[in-house]
Amino acid sequence: MADITPIEKTIEVGASPQRAFEFFTAHLGDWWPVHSHSIGASVHDTPPDHVIMEPQVGGRIYEVMADGTEHDWGKIRVWAPHSRLVFSWQFHKPDSQATEVEVHFAPIGHGRTRVDLTHRHWDNDPNGKELREGYQSGWDPVLASYKSGVAAD
Repeated sequence: MADITPIEKTIEVGASPQRAFEFFTAHLGDWWPVHSHSIGASVHDTPPDHVIMEPQVGGRIYEVMADGTEHDWGKIRVWAPHSRLVFSWQFHKPDSQATEVEVHFAPIGHGRTRVDLTHRHWDNDPNGKELREGYQSGWDPVLASYKSGVAAD
């Protein structure tokens, strides 16, 4: 399979890099649109009760359903508070099919931060080309929810 072009998204948020990183990671369950972008919603027709990102390299990103069932989303590969975060993105798939998401938090002055997200390694999944097409637009409501959440925090 030929290399599939990464998805690249950039937004600006009204928060310092420290606050933007903290809100993205420690408050993932507060801003992530679980009613439309979760395993629970897509597989079980019920959004999860919680979404958790464990704050260290090797930490899990996962959702917890009301009955305690957990669904893995990925694992932290790079944890550089206030500047960079890299995690696998398997979203209920085996590790061998995981894609990768990298997020940079860069100060742009006046208490604002540029957030650059790159989603890559689509070739790891046999349906990578089709998945990438869905995520190209799928990241937009996720990042919009993050941006409005960090602004309201």
